[in-house]
Amino acid sequence: MAPNVRAGLSRRGFLAGTGGVAAALALGACGGGGESGGGGGGGGTRTVQGADGPVQIPANPQRIACTDFYTTYALLDVGVTPNGTAEATVGGVLPEYQQVYDSIPKVGKPTALNFEAIAAQGPDLILGTKVPSLPADLGPQLSGIAPTVLLPSGSVPGSWQERALQAADTVNRLPQGEQVKASYDQHAQRVREQFAPTLGQTRWALVRGSSGGVFFSDYPTSWSGVVLADAGFQFGQFAAGKTGAGGRLSYEQATRLDDCDVILHLADTQGGVDANTRTLLAQPAFQQVRAVREGRLFPLPNYYCSHYKQGEAVLSHLETIVPRVQSV
Repeated sequence: MAPNVRAGLSRRGFLAGTGGVAAALALGACGGGGESGGGGGGGGTRTVQGADGPVQIPANPQRIACTDFYTTYALLDVGVTPNGTAEATVGGVLPEYQQVYDSIPKVGKPTALNFEAIAAQGPDLILGTKVPSLPADLGPQLSGIAPTVLLPSGSVPGSWQERALQAADTVNRLPQGEQVKASYDQHAQRVREQFAPTLGQTRWALVRGSSGGVFFSDYPTSWSGVVLADAGFQFGQFAAGKTGAGGRLSYEQATRLDDCDVILHLADTQGGVDANTRTLLAQPAFQQVRAVREGRLFPLPNYYCSHYKQGEAVLSHLETIVPRVQSV
């Protein structure tokens, strides 16, 4: 049974508690867990490189706690079910993973981890991402519970591709990770080849709403931007060739996207649209953008793409959109 996660537990208070970690580890060791690592739980260690340097970890980790949800998704891609995960807070869960995600004990949110809940799972490896906004001492604190590998966050959102392979390697599943990547690469190539004439003559934009009367037009190195780029989609002038997540525009500046033939807007894994993006779509200035006016505005589920199986879901959705714009 998943532990009762208490909000607001201080890291220092928990780690300083007499026997707190040891007791929680003993509790966690009694529970079940999904498949992890590369098979049997035999001994042995190896050294992997994390964001803060080399870390000695079990050669075949058996009980893995993830400090963010996108690492969890990357492990599910290669057949590994973590014993604990941070809650999914952005974008939703890939529908085919929803049931298994729901069954994994939650250990807080990525920005508010519950150290007691992590320790209660009895992990032999803690795996996550070193995001600049997180406490600088997060890795050392987590290492008091179990060997901890925080992977580099990368300089652009689209770096999820490299990080997914790093996560697979850390749990001794690199061959499986490479197979998942190969499937994605082949899918992207099929899209590129099948729709080459249309992709060669159209320009695309990715947009998401924000607060304060602005929105973002995202770049080819953004979450799903890398998927479009891999499949041969060309971006409009505002985004083409730029790196990072995206550029901010006021509603009144929406016409800077007039050179785009198709606009894709933020949607979660179930196709739901957040309030900020709904507000953007309702703006008179946005409705006057050429692609919107001509009926080529579409939702893009899995917009916040973070792992290879999700990348394939984006590609599959794009395959339903391109035929609708072939007459441009």
